[in-house]
Amino acid sequence: MHRVFAILWLIGSVGTLPAAEPPKPTAEQIEYFEKKVRPVLAEHCYSCHGAKKQNAGLRLDTAAGLKQGADSGPVVIAGDPAKSRLILSVERKGDFPMPPKQALPAEAVAALSEWIKAGAVFPETNTTTNDADPRTHWAFQPVRDPVIQKGLADHPIDSLVLARLRDKGLSLSPSADRRTLIRRAYYDLIGLPPTAKEVEAFVADTDPAAWEKLIDRLLASSHYGERWARFWLDVARYSDTKGYVFQEDRNFPYAYAYRDYLIRSFNDDKPYNQMILEQLAADRLPLGDDKRALAAMGFLTLNRRFLNNTHDIIDDRIDVTTRGLMGLTVTCARCHDHKYDPIPAKDYYSLYGVFASSVEPKELPLIEEVKRTPEVIAFEKELAKRETELKEFTAKRYEAARARLRTPESIGDHIRGVMDFGTRPGDQLQGFVRERDLNAFVFGRWRSYLAEQSKAGSPVFTPLVALHAIPEADFENNAPGVLAALAKDQKKPVNPLVMKALTEAKPKTFKAAANALAKLIADQAAGKGEPSPAEAPIRAITGQGSPVDVALADLEKIQNRADRDAIRALQRKVDAFKATSPAAPPRAMVLNDGPLFQPYVFLRGNAGNHGPKVPRQFVEIAAGVERKPFTEGSGRLELAKAIASPENPLTARVMANRVWLYHFGQGLVRTPSDFGIRSDAPTHPELLDWLASRFIEDGWSIKKLHKRIMLSATYQQASGVSAEMYKTDPENRLLTHQNRRRLDFEALRDSMLRVAGKLDDTTFGKPVDVFKAPFSGRRTIYGIIDRVNMPGTLRAFDVASPDQHSPQRFQTTVPQQALFLMNSPFVSEMAKAVVNRPAFIAAKSPDEKITALYRLVLSRKPTPEELAIGQEFTALAVRSTDPTFNPWVQYAQVLLLSNEFAFVD
Repeated sequence: MHRVFAILWLIGSVGTLPAAEPPKPTAEQIEYFEKKVRPVLAEHCYSCHGAKKQNAGLRLDTAAGLKQGADSGPVVIAGDPAKSRLILSVERKGDFPMPPKQALPAEAVAALSEWIKAGAVFPETNTTTNDADPRTHWAFQPVRDPVIQKGLADHPIDSLVLARLRDKGLSLSPSADRRTLIRRAYYDLIGLPPTAKEVEAFVADTDPAAWEKLIDRLLASSHYGERWARFWLDVARYSDTKGYVFQEDRNFPYAYAYRDYLIRSFNDDKPYNQMILEQLAADRLPLGDDKRALAAMGFLTLNRRFLNNTHDIIDDRIDVTTRGLMGLTVTCARCHDHKYDPIPAKDYYSLYGVFASSVEPKELPLIEEVKRTPEVIAFEKELAKRETELKEFTAKRYEAARARLRTPESIGDHIRGVMDFGTRPGDQLQGFVRERDLNAFVFGRWRSYLAEQSKAGSPVFTPLVALHAIPEADFENNAPGVLAALAKDQKKPVNPLVMKALTEAKPKTFKAAANALAKLIADQAAGKGEPSPAEAPIRAITGQGSPVDVALADLEKIQNRADRDAIRALQRKVDAFKATSPAAPPRAMVLNDGPLFQPYVFLRGNAGNHGPKVPRQFVEIAAGVERKPFTEGSGRLELAKAIASPENPLTARVMANRVWLYHFGQGLVRTPSDFGIRSDAPTHPELLDWLASRFIEDGWSIKKLHKRIMLSATYQQASGVSAEMYKTDPENRLLTHQNRRRLDFEALRDSMLRVAGKLDDTTFGKPVDVFKAPFSGRRTIYGIIDRVNMPGTLRAFDVASPDQHSPQRFQTTVPQQALFLMNSPFVSEMAKAVVNRPAFIAAKSPDEKITALYRLVLSRKPTPEELAIGQEFTALAVRSTDPTFNPWVQYAQVLLLSNEFAFVD
């Protein structure tokens, strides 16, 4: 029987669907094309297959050209890279390897393959707006308080909705019954079901203010912050791990501090504009004694680490800031001006400069007073031991690395390398250094140092410069004469010790000459006592400020692989201990202002291809043409203030739309993180502006925004759909009824814990593994989110990927969901716990037990028909000869699998 219910649950999730239409490209697909694919095509393909030239009849700068293919046929088979001739060509496996002269970088080939595999989405230039100027787009206009038509309804939301409905000959649906309303309110605000007693009390309450009082009570619950913080964690791409990061510890030891900050902030109804300031620039705010707000900066720092690629890390931070807070796809302008929205590449790199001028400190700040408990003292002792071991080992390896730089071999190789490289173009430097097996960082220091010495006419290096000018074939014969001439030249004084070393060495090659000077420099570096006038300038070559005087902070740049691996292994031990020890005090993962970076445009997104310099400043489309460059440090606080300004036309609209989305299952704007030209227009633009206006007027209070929405008749509608409604408005864009919604995984699991009496109400703290037996009773928001090893159950239930900002969760219906509910040990354990609750144990007869199960799981009594079905099932089940079979556990699991448990009407 329970399998039948599971199948019905699965079928019920699908419902009746209209005829399939070609899928519309998602915002993620378009973003991937603009960020990863178009730049590759533009840099490597358009010159031969673009607007001016179409070799072989192939044009790759338009969707129509790609679809048409080449003279010989299609070059792209959507969904199948292996059969796409474009991929065969760039992999140099086909008859026409492309580009002809030089192979594409591996990452470019991978991007093209992934694009084709995902459907080869190629967005055309904008055709979705009639605006001649994209700046006139609705989202870029100031928020306006609309005129409310009088006489339509008591609530402004209802008046604005009814105005649209009456144009179509429709009206609002009747109010849902009170049992449906209380369940809807509980899930929307706290993500948990009401008990049967709570439902019965609300149904019997005749107070006209009962609904408003219920909303107030739920908003005051500590569970409210847990529910709404979980929504925001999707926006902030929260994870407890960094992703793949070579050899360092991949855990974020203090990620949970950001999650706890959100829970606390939502519960305290912290103004949303203040939350923005804290999430972007808490380190720049006067926080006083309470430093917990520093944890807000996890919004920026808890991002995927992209193999520690700085440019990708900054790009991700720009993305979460602009899409998450303003609904602007600014990162599409990383490689070129935005194709659709008025966002030039200059604006992208203005923001790049802000984040490039911000650094993560090695020592993260404490955010709570440390209580001197025995556990904390033991933790500090063990941590100090590990850190001392790391510090001492690092110091030892640092001295060894510095000693290597002072050897004659290293000095000679680097001096000779600098002279041999000469004035070659900078783009050849990396290959030259690799070919000579030199350290790039040290090479750069020697290069700068020798350039200064050359300008000053150094007596130490003048002989070597002269010898370097001798052709290698003539070196042995001409070197003595050059040295002799220098010794007589009064205009070019030469250090006598250098001349003596070079003369006595009788070098046959320039390499031998460089080695002789290097030996002299190394010997003098080990000299003791007061140097003579001739010794002093030679000793200075390895002294303070010299090319080999590398700071400890730059150890990573000079150490060899063995030292690096050994130091990282010890660092991992320290980091892992911080991450796993329950006694570790919470710290904030902050950014601080670092050395100011003067931003410039990366032409075609290439950091080595310098374009014009740009100031650190806000995007023009939101700030206006009169914007001023940021002047306070990195500019993060000024950026935060600009985003949180009531004059910003985007911020309040975007957040009001997000809140609406979670109350109705769809936003007024169906693309909640893209309010640009290609976004869906709002279904009710006046309503969106009214909500945004009230949001600002109410001091950016999210709780007041909830209440305004929930007090409307529009929110309180029943979810039933008539034939007329479906025919006129199949997607419910006109809001003729409330949307039936399936519980997300967090609410589903938490509800099972609640009805089983296993819910642990403890708030805050380190994450737990919710999939490991014995199963934790903590709410799912406290579960570990691992970027690399995200549990399959979370993926099956559409939990957002933490790899990037998620505007909203997609909803799929797949067999794995029903199989989890039928076979998961967790669900089985919850079913057993339900029948062990006192209310069930106290029930004597089968009818009383069935009634108890319905009240515990579904918060209501069974109908006569359901009671009869239950009697029939238990009568058959008790005949089982399997001693491990408990019919009541099976019956409880059937109810946990039911659509009524998993959906909100």
